[in-house]
Amino acid sequence: MRPRTANLLEWRRRQAIRLLRRHEERAVVARCLGTTKVSGCRWWQIYQRKGWRGLDANPTPGRPSQLSGQQRRRLYRLLWQGPLACGYRTDLWTLKRVAEVIHKTFRVHYRIKAVCHLLHEMGWSCQKPEKRAYERNEKAIKHWKRYVWPHIRWKAREIGAHLVFLDETGFLLIPNVRRTWRPSGKTPVIHYAGHWDKISAVTALSASPKKKRMALYFRFYPKHSINHRDIARFLQHLLRHLQGPIILLWDRSRIHRGPAIRTLFNRHPRLQAKMFPGYAPELDPAEFVWAQMKQATANGTPENIGALKRLLESPTGRLRHSQRLMGACIAASDLPW
Repeated sequence: MRPRTANLLEWRRRQAIRLLRRHEERAVVARCLGTTKVSGCRWWQIYQRKGWRGLDANPTPGRPSQLSGQQRRRLYRLLWQGPLACGYRTDLWTLKRVAEVIHKTFRVHYRIKAVCHLLHEMGWSCQKPEKRAYERNEKAIKHWKRYVWPHIRWKAREIGAHLVFLDETGFLLIPNVRRTWRPSGKTPVIHYAGHWDKISAVTALSASPKKKRMALYFRFYPKHSINHRDIARFLQHLLRHLQGPIILLWDRSRIHRGPAIRTLFNRHPRLQAKMFPGYAPELDPAEFVWAQMKQATANGTPENIGALKRLLESPTGRLRHSQRLMGACIAASDLPW
């Protein structure tokens, strides 16, 4: 990839001359520096005529930057600390806020478009942020990923256990709206049922001991919130389908600690449970099963619970019969496989 700044271009020209002075082949130099043999020949001719000064970076045309290099580095550090550290009440950077920080810190006025250009030059881009709960313990999550999870994987291989990731969610009659095309000035309208009935759902994504086979298990509960007894019955269903030891990984929800759950684990010692760290949904591959389901049903307009259940059947079947899609859910998680 071609360097973007004049200093990097100058460094590449000088590095090419150093290699050519060592009698390296021009094709090798071009391949190492991401350039062409023609450019290498041209730089060599300039070096023979003008010396090292001929390889200096040319001044950038146009209006000079209002911020010096030192000021840009300071701005980078300020922005990296986040908007909360700069006195804002939300942790989101906007072009207007960046312009305010520049004016407050350096007494330099930047227009919005100029701020956008400045951020791109600094290597920043506009991105959709990930949501993180305030209650997260980043040290505990890091410790779990580094020490607890490798031990769970080692134990699963040692005893030949299935790894099962379990999670619950709900699907409302209110549609999960995505983007759509419409003539300019004509806002699209999606009609949906006014009552907010929902379907609760539980899923388990299992990986065989040698990770050669994955399976997906679903159960829907129309107009019914899931409790610990429902989870216990779902686990009994799971035990009938999976032979041998099972290591179950789930979050710290209250319905995972009810009396029916404790009774089930006492009766079936081959079933063991491990908890994910708190407020870390990105570690659970089952979360990405729901993400695929909700994306597949986006912009749907079911009129009742029956229609919503029929709408969910197609993506459910597609996931169940695709090792590639189930593997994508595991790969999308933040688990270090």
